[in-house]
Formats: sequence, C-alpha cells, structure tokens
Amino acid sequence: MLWLCIRLPQLAREAFADQHAALERLASWAYQWSSLVSYASDEPLLWLELGASCALFDGHAALLAKIEAGLVQLGYSHICALAPSPTAAALLTRAPGQRHVLDKMQLRQRLAPLPLQLLALPAETLAALQASGLRRIGQVLELAASAIARRFGPETQSYLQRLCAQASDPRPAWRLPESYLARCEFGSEVRTTTALLFPLQRLLLEFQGYLRARDCSVLRFTLLFEHYRHPISPVSIGLSAAGRDAAQFLTLVRERLHSLVLPAPVSALRLQAHEFTSPSIVQGDLFGSAAQPLQQLQQLLDRLRARLGENSVRALQLHADYRPERGWRLVAPDSAAQPDAAQAGAARPDASRPCWLLPEPLRIDAPPEVLRGPERIESGWWDQDDVRRDYYLARTAEGTRLWVFRDRHAGQWYLQGLWA
Repeated sequence: MLWLCIRLPQLAREAFADQHAALERLASWAYQWSSLVSYASDEPLLWLELGASCALFDGHAALLAKIEAGLVQLGYSHICALAPSPTAAALLTRAPGQRHVLDKMQLRQRLAPLPLQLLALPAETLAALQASGLRRIGQVLELAASAIARRFGPETQSYLQRLCAQASDPRPAWRLPESYLARCEFGSEVRTTTALLFPLQRLLLEFQGYLRARDCSVLRFTLLFEHYRHPISPVSIGLSAAGRDAAQFLTLVRERLHSLVLPAPVSALRLQAHEFTSPSIVQGDLFGSAAQPLQQLQQLLDRLRARLGENSVRALQLHADYRPERGWRLVAPDSAAQPDAAQAGAARPDASRPCWLLPEPLRIDAPPEVLRGPERIESGWWDQDDVRRDYYLARTAEGTRLWVFRDRHAGQWYLQGLWA
C-alpha cells in the first residue's frame, strides 16, 4: 500500500469552517482520487491510499501532481507526504527534506537521521528515550523489540512497528454521504454578491469532486444565504442537461448573482444537493472537434435562465390536439422532448403547415385562388370549444401563400397562418 498524508496547517482559517466540517468537505472531494480516505479527529490531517489508484492516473507522481494542483486551486495551504504506512506519511509531513518514500527499505533509511521529537509519542516517553542517550529515530529502531516493549511499554513498540510498515495500521474509512451539504461561515458579514464569488468557487470545486467520486451529475442544486436576524435566502440553480463541471456551475451562479438583491448581509453560505443522475458525457468525433452543438445550446439556455429567471426562457412542444392554435404549448427547456406517437398523430404527416400562425384567426374574404384542400378538422366537442373547419392552401394575387379555413358553423373565411 502507498499512503498519501495531506497536512493542512491553516485549514480552519482558510476553509471558513471548523476543522471537522472542513475535513469532511475535503474528504468528499478527495474521494475522486481514492476509494480509501480517512482523516484525523484531532489534527488537520487527511489520508488517501493511492496504491490502488496509481495505475488509473499514470503512476503516483502524476496522481500526486493532480491532487496538489487541486488543493492549490481550492486555495488550501498544504504539505503532502508519501509512505508505505499512514503513520510514516503523517510524520514525514513534519520532517524537512524528502517526503516521498515508496517502499519499506527507503522508509527505514529516511527515518534514521530524523530527530526523536518527530515521533508521535507521549512527552514522558520521548524524555525517557532522550535520557537513555538516544537522539535519532534510527537509534531507537536499532533496539530490540523486546527491550523497547519492556522499558517504554508495548504501545511504543506497536507505534514503531506501524511507523515502519511492519504492522497493520488501520484507519477509519470515510464514506460518501448520500446527499451533499457544505457550509462556510464568514468572520464578518458579506454585503455584496461579488464578494461571495470566491467562497462559492471553492464550494463548487469541492462539489465537483464529490460528483466525480460518485460518478454522477446533477440537474439542480441550491444555494442558501444565511443572514443575522433575517430568514435564509434560497437560490436554486437548474441545468438543462445533467452536469458536474465546477466552471459551468460558477458561470450560472455568477449570472444569477448579477440580478440577485440580497435582503441583508450574508453571514454564512450553504450548498446542498439531494437528487443525482447519471453523468452526461459528450464525446468528440474522430477528428477531435469540440463538444457537440447541442451541449453548447444547453449551456446558452442555462445562462439565459440564470440571468433572466427560470420562467423567462421557454421551449415549444407539440400537444396532442387537432386544433392548430392548441397543437403546441410552452414548456421549460429541460422539459421539451421529441413528440410521441400521440402528439405526432395530431397532424397528418403529409399536411402542409406554415411556421407562422396568427395569435387569433383573422376573418377575411374568400381567397382568390385555392391551391389545395379541403382538409377537414372537427374537434373540441369535449371542452365546449367545438370547431368544424375546412382548411385550404391558398394564394393571393401577389403570390403569397396562405393557410385559410372556412368555418362550417358560420360559413365565414379566416386566415390561420402564412408562409414568409
């Protein structure tokens, strides 16, 4: 096994949260790199077992580079160390010099010159070791195991065995929660939405890591702005297609914040998501072109909805009704779908229909020239809007094609639509 220990000396200050909550958020983020993640309850330490993941990321060096780049992007001060045991990796985060050791032999050589003060032993045990004339970790490791256990206790010997990867060194495994909730609390109230973008960027990057770890995406997540002496302000962010990219999330959040008026200064911020779906993967073609145009259209729709409001952008969808003025409806873009057989059956496949229908049929005189027809439509008797019409394709003297009908109830002619 190969353990990575990440020491985060400024975690509580940099994370806008208490140490435990910050470590839980980082554990969720780190799960994308390893299936075995653990953290300390009393120190800002995070462990990842990388031995099983190295082959997936082109070796330990490439994987470690990705993890450190992610920590830098999150804005966390950190010290990383690699070792065959988690105890040794934690010690090396406090040691000067080389912090990457890949096997037990290298580990023993690396520990030998280090001072005794780096050992995570009780102060009285360290004092007893020093009183015996020992100054380096290597000197302690050269002593017989029975002598160490007899003079300094079995706990000391057990610790040294774990340190040298000679004994089992289990860690409580972190498990991803079924729903996501992250919270950061500000030291002082934030009064502008622009100032919220930095903590939001970090929250969204951590959220992205959680989604990658679960191999899922979201169609919606919620931001909750907390205020002193004022109710929480919720903001829901929706997507047309399932996504898990932090940059895309941040773009939508920025658009939404552009028009958001906060009722009071913000004291804390929460991000939560409860419903997840399979990831939407868009692949390039053989020649390496960019993402499919459909994805670009979905991103544009998401930005418009974030900027203008959820109900300001609508899509057209066929509706199963033979009456032309009722054969369509406005729906949310993510609700629009291809018409099913019932919807498609509302119009004859060979019928010619104009794209431009008038809001209301316009009464006209009889057309001078009829090109095709009649097409009879009788419908609506069940909702007290019964229509009985004969539709024709007509043409004016100027050559404009019209879609007209003759009302069989009153015998009058009406214009329903036209072609440009």
